[in-house]
Parts: sequence; structure tokens; C-alpha cells
Amino acid sequence: GGADAGQLPLQEAFLIMKTIWVPSKRGIDIPADIYEAKGKCGLALLAHSFRSDRKEDGRYVKIGETLSENGILCLAMDFAGNGESKQPFEKYSLTSALADLEDCLGYAKANYDIDESRMYLLGYSMGGRIVSLFLKRHPEFAKAVFWAAGIEPYGNGKLFLKQDLNKLKEECKAKGTCQFYDIFDEVYITMGEEFIDDLLELDVLEPLKKYCGEALIIQGEKDITIDPDNAKLLDASLCSAQYKKLLYLKDADHGFGLWDGRREDNEALLRETLAFLIQKSI
Repeated sequence: GGADAGQLPLQEAFLIMKTIWVPSKRGIDIPADIYEAKGKCGLALLAHSFRSDRKEDGRYVKIGETLSENGILCLAMDFAGNGESKQPFEKYSLTSALADLEDCLGYAKANYDIDESRMYLLGYSMGGRIVSLFLKRHPEFAKAVFWAAGIEPYGNGKLFLKQDLNKLKEECKAKGTCQFYDIFDEVYITMGEEFIDDLLELDVLEPLKKYCGEALIIQGEKDITIDPDNAKLLDASLCSAQYKKLLYLKDADHGFGLWDGRREDNEALLRETLAFLIQKSI
């Protein structure tokens, strides 16, 4: 999986990206970028990280464009309260994100000729947790990619981004929502109870144990946001996978070069991901 993505055979480029609004069963359309592919094509759904958006600082754009050129339609969406979503952040939860992924999958299947043997998922950080949970509903996805995925259980009093989930839950019970301190932007945000409950209650490891497809895990060894041991837990949980690869980037933090200017970490992240998704199934 170490091939240079720039040297992979490209199909004729014809359309790169357009922004669409995917109809949602939750009632408010989902903003999404779609990178189309010709004829019968593969499909990749991209799940963004906590408090981010569908472009992931241009990384999901690069992934989408390259997959599109290689016959894989790519769809990246903004979850509730993120990016161009018309909903407030308190509507963001793992449950609502899973519903949005479901609607985007349905949209792609209804509007394009999708080769269901070539369907892939990619999730960054909290997006990796969402991907794990989505595999419970859709174990048929042939490949899954996890970037610094947050998949540890929280039911044991473990803090989420330095905050006590049980205290936040008590605040939600009393007030309907809670004030969550975002350590990245250094602001308080209004969070809904469903997100807290999802973190505490949804079993994120069980779907991984049953997954029989192929998986790529990429983790920075200097990540202080997600414990690097998460990657080992994820790898061990993928006990039924047909193929799996765990790649540690020695000097990378949670931003994979975005925060510390290490371009080589960003390049390795994209190169390894694209080589894994574009190569023929093992």
C-alpha cells in the first residue's frame, strides 16, 4: 500500500466536484460535496471529525478528486451543526451523523450506478467512531479507513476532550442541553444530550469485531488528542478482517501536519489512504 498516489493510473478526468443538498429523513437537507465518476463506479463516503466540516482542510477534497478520477464516486457531507449545516450544533450526535450517512448512501445508490462490491468508508477522529458504528448497519462496505480514530469506550468515567461526560449528562437532564468547552477553539458550545448518551452507550467495538472487509488504520505517535493506543485497540478489534494494516506515523500529532507544518505527515496520510482505496482488492 505504499505506492505513490501520483503514479496510480488515472481515468480521464471529466467532472470534479459539485455541492448538493441531500434530502434527509431528519427533515433538514444535508450539505454535501459530490465527486462524480463515470458509468458503473465505486463509492466512498467520508465522515469528518468533531467540530469540522466536509472538506477537512482540503484533505477530503484531495481524496474526493483523486477517487473520482479513478472511477470511485466520493461523497463528503457536513453533519448537523457543522460546516454549512442549517441545524444548530446541539443537533449533532453519533445517531444523527449515522442517519445522514444513511441518507447519503441512499442518494448515491438512487442517482448513480454504484458497484456495491466497491463501497468504502473513511473517518477522521470522531468520524472514525461514526464509521465503526456505520459498519454495524452496513458490514458490506469492502474497505474502511480510520485516521486517528476515537474508538475507546467512555462508559468507565473516561474524559472526552478533558470533560466529564457524566457531569455533562446531569446538566443536560436539568437544562435540556449542556455547555461543552471546545479545547480547540477555546469556546463554550451548546451540546445536546443525545451526543453524550451516544458516547456513553453505543458499543463502537462490536461492529469492528464482526467486520470482514479490509481496513487501514493511520495514527500519529505524538497525538495528544486521541491516545495512540486507540489504534492498537482498533487493530485488535478487527479480528475478522480479511486484511488490515496499522500504520503509525512517528512524528505526527492529531493534525497530521496541519498544526505543526509537517507536510510529510499530510503527504503520507493522503498517499497511504489513496493507495489503499484505489488498488485492487486483496
